[in-house]
Amino acid sequence: TTHTYSDERLLPRASGLQSAVLHKHFIPEVVTQSFHNKIMEPTENLSRDTEAIADSLAAMIMRERTNASCSYYEGYLNSSDPNLITADDRMALVDWCYCVVDHFQFSRETVASAMEMVDRFLSMPSSSADDAVRVAYEALRDQSKFQLITIAALYTAIKINEKIVVSSDLFSEMCSRAYTVEEIEDMERTLLRGLSWRCHVPTAHQVGLSILSLILPSVDDIPEATWGILMDEMKYLTELAVRDYYFSTQRTSTVALAALFNGIISNTSTMEIQELLGAFLRATMECFDFDHSEEIDAVRSRLQSLTKSETETLMQEDDDVDERRFEVSVQTCRVPNSSSLKRDRDGNFCCLL
Repeated sequence: TTHTYSDERLLPRASGLQSAVLHKHFIPEVVTQSFHNKIMEPTENLSRDTEAIADSLAAMIMRERTNASCSYYEGYLNSSDPNLITADDRMALVDWCYCVVDHFQFSRETVASAMEMVDRFLSMPSSSADDAVRVAYEALRDQSKFQLITIAALYTAIKINEKIVVSSDLFSEMCSRAYTVEEIEDMERTLLRGLSWRCHVPTAHQVGLSILSLILPSVDDIPEATWGILMDEMKYLTELAVRDYYFSTQRTSTVALAALFNGIISNTSTMEIQELLGAFLRATMECFDFDHSEEIDAVRSRLQSLTKSETETLMQEDDDVDERRFEVSVQTCRVPNSSSLKRDRDGNFCCLL
C-alpha cells in the first residue's frame, strides 16, 4: 500500500530554496517501521546473479552511448554567460533535496535520480519545437523556474523510488508556498514529457554495486568488513558527486568507476587487497564499453579534490568550535545563514542547520 504525507501533518518549511534550510523546529518525527530484525552483511546487498547483472550493465552502457550521441554530456551551463544559472545554484538545490529526503528518512539515491532528470531535461537539444524545450531554455535563465523544475523532479523521484509519497501540497508548503500545487504538478508533466517518460536511469551508486556484484565471485574471500568500508566509501563519493555540476557532464559509469578506484585506494585494509580489487576492477572494465582510463582518471582527480575540500572544511569548523569553547564559558548555538552538506566523523553527509 502506498501512503501519502498530507498537509494535516506538522510541516517542514524552507526559508527560501536558495538558502536550502529546513528549520528544525518545524520538523516532526517521522514514524517508520523496521522490517529487518538482523543486520545484513555488506555483500548481501550485492547480486549473485552475475549473468543478469552483466546484461543490465551492458544495456545501461548502451544507453549512455546513445545519450553521448545526443550531446547530453556537453553540459548546459556556461560560466561566461552572466544570464545563466550557476553551478552554485544547482548545488544549493541539491543540498535542499538532501535535507528533504533525510527528513523523511528516504534514500539519498532518490536525490541522485531527481538531479539526473533535471540535468537531462536541461540538456535537451534546442532544435526541437516542443514546449518542454522552451521551459528548459527559460529555466536556464530564471532561478525561480530552475527551482520549480528541481522540486518537480524530486516530487517525481520520490513517487518512483519510495514506498511513501509526499503530496504536492506538502511540497508547496516546504517551499513556503513559493509555488502552488498546480505549478508543481504542471511542471512535473512538462518534465516527464521532455524526458519522453524515461525516468528510471541507474544512478552511479547503483552502477557501482553492479560492478562490485561482478567482482564478488572472484574475490569472495575478502572480509565482510572490507566490503562494508568500500561500499560505504563508494556511496559517500557518489553522493558527493551529485552536488557537483561537473559530474553531470560525465557518464554515470565513469563516476561509479572513479568512486570505486578511489574507495579501494583510500579505505581497503592492506596493499594486497587493494591490488587484488584493483586488478579485478580493471579486468571488468575490459569486458564493457566504459570510458578510457584517461577519462576515468580525470574524474578520480576531481573526486579526490572534492573529498580533500570537504575534509579541510570540516577540520576548520572543528577548530573554530574548539576555539569558541576555549574563549567563552557559556556554550552558545551558532545559526548559519544557509546550510550545506558536510561529511561527519562517520563518513556520512550531515546537514548543518
